[in-house]
Amino acid sequence: MEISLLRNLSFLICFSSGVLWGQSKIPEIPTSEVGFPLPYHSPVSGTFAEIRNHNLHLGSDFKSYGLNGHSILATFDGYIEEISYSKTGYGLSLNLYSPKYKLKSKYAHLHSFGGSLYDLELLRRAILLMGDPAGFQLKLPQGMFSAKKGTPLGKTGESGSGISHLHLEFRSEKGIINPLYFPEIHQKDTTPPTILSMYLEGDNLETPILLTAKEKSKGRYELFTDTGELFESISLTGKVRIRMSGYDFIRSRNKNNVYGMDLFVNGKPIFSRNFDFLAYEDGSKKHQFYDINRSSLAPPVYFYHIYEQSKNFKEEGYSLDLDGYKPKEKLPLEVSLRDATGNKSSVFFTVTHDKNETENTRFSKKQKTGNKFSSNDGKVSVDLSKAEVSGEGSLLITEVNEKEIPFKIPAGLPLKGKIYQLDTKKMSWKGEGNGEWTFSYAPSIKESLYFYDTSIGKFQSISQKRKSNGFSFKLTKLGYVMVLSDETPPTIFPMTSLARYIELPEVRNHCFEERFYVLGDTGSGFRTSVELTIDGQSFPYEYDPDRRAIRVLIPKSLQKERPYLLLEVKAFDFAGNVSEPFVDLISTHGWIEELQASCPVME
Repeated sequence: MEISLLRNLSFLICFSSGVLWGQSKIPEIPTSEVGFPLPYHSPVSGTFAEIRNHNLHLGSDFKSYGLNGHSILATFDGYIEEISYSKTGYGLSLNLYSPKYKLKSKYAHLHSFGGSLYDLELLRRAILLMGDPAGFQLKLPQGMFSAKKGTPLGKTGESGSGISHLHLEFRSEKGIINPLYFPEIHQKDTTPPTILSMYLEGDNLETPILLTAKEKSKGRYELFTDTGELFESISLTGKVRIRMSGYDFIRSRNKNNVYGMDLFVNGKPIFSRNFDFLAYEDGSKKHQFYDINRSSLAPPVYFYHIYEQSKNFKEEGYSLDLDGYKPKEKLPLEVSLRDATGNKSSVFFTVTHDKNETENTRFSKKQKTGNKFSSNDGKVSVDLSKAEVSGEGSLLITEVNEKEIPFKIPAGLPLKGKIYQLDTKKMSWKGEGNGEWTFSYAPSIKESLYFYDTSIGKFQSISQKRKSNGFSFKLTKLGYVMVLSDETPPTIFPMTSLARYIELPEVRNHCFEERFYVLGDTGSGFRTSVELTIDGQSFPYEYDPDRRAIRVLIPKSLQKERPYLLLEVKAFDFAGNVSEPFVDLISTHGWIEELQASCPVME
């Protein structure tokens, strides 16, 4: 690629992707003209509209099995419209555009453009050499780099965010299309979605009901109460809200988002949603689709609203208004989750319209001042004044006995004080709630606030600050809070889930031996700074947040003088505990065969 070409293109560098498309949301492209983006039929590891930290996942992720360097293929006939690079987000990416169907596919987290369009890879290198190495965004002239369906366009990598995988998006004029909409990509699985539980709220219910789902036969689930009784019917009145938790398996162990959901009353659909398309403005409004106080990113837990939720988050939606039905009328309900292939899973129960009101004693006992809620003893409070609150209900903060909690406190983390459960009635919130826990003493460095997330059934980190008389904290989820003392040191182990290399031979750097060591801690959390030496001398490393591991690059030139290298690592946690030294004896035998003349040499 001549430098003059780069100069001619410099005026096209921009920071937007304004393109004139047709008016339809999903272009009517023949399914035979949309192909798979990889040379092997890789399982989906992340699906469309999944929960992310600040927005929804607007594409599909495909497994690369921990290896960078697989070819990416053109999903249809078109030309390369744009290339970009950033150290976060999409990383190295390209956009393939079809002028015939006004459809764009975006490939992200690439290693390079090392495909059939060799000049495109030369252009990438030239831009990074001559421009800002931190990133670029470049619009390309129409037809400069044309490609037929199936043409290799680049190599998979892990640039931007996340470990090795391919992220693929399809974009039309108005928004983003679920890649599983296209039959060649939707995996043709035969397993219906898994239903985990159903959350039921009614105007006459003293507290919401969480029901556990168990599969009776393929695609058909039964509901059970917390005492193990079969749930088949209930009397309710007024507005009813139904939320369903579940996931979909698609040829892998990944718990993926479902494709759609339905609510039937007397066999007639009264609510249906498909995750086949999202308008651009809805990409950041995950509260429309999920109970965000009960849903989770890692591990994935999807708690779906089976109703339309207000975009402005001011009013809570509802699934069914029983005031529109006759008194004592019995309504058979079916709630379903669907996948992209059409497999469906359902639960069935009957609602009787009955205005037998009950006194809301538990709700009336909770202390509330504005949007500030507190426990009965006043020790724990949560202020939601700066969060967006939907619904007219309350945040319940209830003291519970250790024998009543549905989980075990980990060994080595003794309980200090009380346990409080946080739950909601007829409300949810978006954003961070500001919490306070007041003590009669100053907590020690080993004492920390711990949060058990009931939606995922695990302890999760919680943003907190130690004070002279307790803790302040930030709250976005529901579960149990408690104070534990960290008496357990952190751990460090080699990463055994990776192959020796994470790059295929054609993209591998043969000058270095790459090693990963995973950090872990059951208590206050590990520090990302470690004490690492090779043969007794301090040696550089970097922390990989996606793998929660330290990455060590060892020059293979060391084999000239040392047949073995002794690597030692110590890890530290925030409670002052120190791990036992981890020792790795590394043999340099065999490195000489791969040593290149251009590799750096250690003096």
